[in-house]
Amino acid sequence: MIGVDIGSFYTKIGSFDRKSDKLNNMAIERTPQNCIRNGYLSEINVLSDFLNEILKKKFAKEKKLSFCISSTDIIIREIIMPFMKDDELKNALKYEIDQYIPNSDDYIVDYKQIEHDEDGKKLKTIIVAAPKEMIFGYLKLAKTLKLHLEVIDIYSNCIYKSIKKLCKPTGSTSVINIGAEYTDITIINEGKYAFSRVVKFGGNDINEIIANTYDTDFKTAEEYKREKPFFIDNEDYASLRENTEKYVNSKLSEISRVFDFFESSYHKGINEIFIIGGTSRLTGLKRHIEDYFKIPVLSYDGDLYTYFMPVFGSLIRGE
Repeated sequence: MIGVDIGSFYTKIGSFDRKSDKLNNMAIERTPQNCIRNGYLSEINVLSDFLNEILKKKFAKEKKLSFCISSTDIIIREIIMPFMKDDELKNALKYEIDQYIPNSDDYIVDYKQIEHDEDGKKLKTIIVAAPKEMIFGYLKLAKTLKLHLEVIDIYSNCIYKSIKKLCKPTGSTSVINIGAEYTDITIINEGKYAFSRVVKFGGNDINEIIANTYDTDFKTAEEYKREKPFFIDNEDYASLRENTEKYVNSKLSEISRVFDFFESSYHKGINEIFIIGGTSRLTGLKRHIEDYFKIPVLSYDGDLYTYFMPVFGSLIRGE
């Protein structure tokens, strides 16, 4: 089976070796322009042709498919229910959905049990609702690719499964996945999923700052971002660094409020932060985040950790 993550900048595809629990094949290519926006697919035929070229070259034998998706329009709610069996919970949630998901008929809704309290009387459950319009786009794409669609999973759940499998976090860990347009924040508490949020922030915002500072185009700004160490102490980039830091700090402030919510809910702070995603490789960003939060920040070399965590997690089942 292959996992596919169609990002606004890169598309990542990986296949899973169940014997070794590893991705045995990976591909990363620039996503065609104007084919995805905030999780919604468009230009399905363009995407299909694009993906088929990759599949023919590297994944010709694969017949099954999973997608991992992210969007600010995906609603995630954590609720507490009386402890009950799974089939009873499923029926009970039918009557609870409308309290948490407005216009629920417009969404595909699913749920997952997270944990129960020590007395076994209450059950923490996560409800996930994705717009039908969004899901139907992925269904149409899978049909066009002539692959059997096994699952559509959300980023936070995929990242949780990946981190749990690869890094075995302890304490309270936040995984910050910084993409081109959006940043997903997933919090794992004592090895269990706690909650997640999405913030409108990514590498494209930094490109815009570079383009405005130097009056250049987006493509040149992207190259500049990759090549120049402007986010560290260097007089040659003082103005750009000041502009970038001001904007990044405003977004870290939003993430700080996510941490505050976790602290108030769980009565403990975040012990460590993992940063992943293409923008996490920006020179100096890791240290800046660490200085801002006064929390150890970890990152890993290699494409698996930087780009393919959601793909890897989408292929892990039963957790």
